[in-house]
Amino acid sequence: MKAPDKIYIQTNAGEAFSSKWTIIPFRDFENTEYIRKDALLEWANKELSIRRDSGDSDFLPAIVVLDDLIDKLNEL
Repeated sequence: MKAPDKIYIQTNAGEAFSSKWTIIPFRDFENTEYIRKDALLEWANKELSIRRDSGDSDFLPAIVVLDDLIDKLNEL
């Protein structure tokens, strides 16, 4: 079974108070959202590829930021 891209944990004042999690936000509770690292890396690499392949110099700042983001995620 594939792991979900996002999960939600019930929180109260920023502190998790339940070991329960779900892929759909809890109703009537504050939620803390978590995302899988590899899902974020997949998205960042795809966006980086699109911008590099465009040849548009206006994307240069975005390319630098995406490179930095990918490097940081790989360090985690």
